[in-house]
Amino acid sequence: MPIEITIPRLGWSMDEGNFTAWIKKEGELVKAGEPLFTMESEKAAQDIEAADSGILKFLPDGPQAGDVIKVGQVIGHLLGADESATGSAASQTAVLASVAVAEEAPAPSVAPVPTRAQPATQAPAAAAPVTPRARRRAAELGVDTSRIRGSGKGGRIIEADVLKGAATASSGLSVMRRAIARQTAESFSSAPHFYLRCEVDATALIRLREDLLPEIESGEGVRLTLTDFILRAQAMALKQFPAANGIWLNDDIVKVPEGDVGLVVGLPEGLMIPIVRSPGTGDLGGLAKQRTSLVAAARAGTLSLEALQGGATSLSNLGNTRVDEFAAVIAPPQSTMLAVGRASPRPYVVNGKLAVRATLRVCLSVDHRVLDGGPAADFLGRITELLEDPSQLV
Repeated sequence: MPIEITIPRLGWSMDEGNFTAWIKKEGELVKAGEPLFTMESEKAAQDIEAADSGILKFLPDGPQAGDVIKVGQVIGHLLGADESATGSAASQTAVLASVAVAEEAPAPSVAPVPTRAQPATQAPAAAAPVTPRARRRAAELGVDTSRIRGSGKGGRIIEADVLKGAATASSGLSVMRRAIARQTAESFSSAPHFYLRCEVDATALIRLREDLLPEIESGEGVRLTLTDFILRAQAMALKQFPAANGIWLNDDIVKVPEGDVGLVVGLPEGLMIPIVRSPGTGDLGGLAKQRTSLVAAARAGTLSLEALQGGATSLSNLGNTRVDEFAAVIAPPQSTMLAVGRASPRPYVVNGKLAVRATLRVCLSVDHRVLDGGPAADFLGRITELLEDPSQLV
């Protein structure tokens, strides 16, 4: 019996991806655990391993490079050794075709409808039959099935045809861009955001960074940045206020045991949020090295799926721009996102007197399902205290 090869879910938020290429050739023996094909999710490109062993057989209407593929979609089969050895190519194809057709129930007959104005002497062209799944998917994606050529039995339009049509009709958006659009819209509509803002006197923080910079640069070969201090402050505040280290998942608050923090990395085609592991512990040089490695991997497109999973909070730092202050959208299922603008000289009251100090304006976006105002204010307040007295971060 042929074993279906289906598209796995690479992360909690993944619904679709782009098919890149088969690693194995049709007719080749595949062993469980071997890389089978490559696909690109909204987060990273991944080699997908075979879950079973068998002889690889492609579907007649299987995905091509660049095609949009959905989680759970069948893209091929693995045949048993006896099927490959004793069955003819024609019989194997027949078996696979029957399996592929069985994925969708036959569509009911539909009356012929005209797709465009026809001369009076011509009969209206009949619309191609559409399977129920394909019809539902077309309605979801706003795809006109009359413009799609069916690849199913008898020219029937199946779900894969609708997905290809949607990709062709799109404006060329990448999987990442579509995922960002979908996830930020879902986050904003489902997570009740509220925002807490404050200004941080960064004078001591900037001075400490300048003092440590030569030592860490010579020892680790990387540059220490304010981002490293902020990541550490977030992680240390999580430890003191564990209520902030929770996520909203399946209508419940789930506590995250690790003190990890996501870091938003801007890319030409969008952004990624690799997870910095335990930035509240260890030395600052090791933290700077980990952060540098993650950013480089994100920009090179080589992040592993594991590097993108975890954390209840993230940092979005636009300190290298002219932005003074902004509010960020929470990355679901996380519960908070800390947005930090540039460090800049500003009027600031010190010991009751007006002075000019280098300050950071920070904004914490909070999911009200997980945190109320008081606990969220305590969490942000602790981050602020640590940044203004950075000796606690060393």
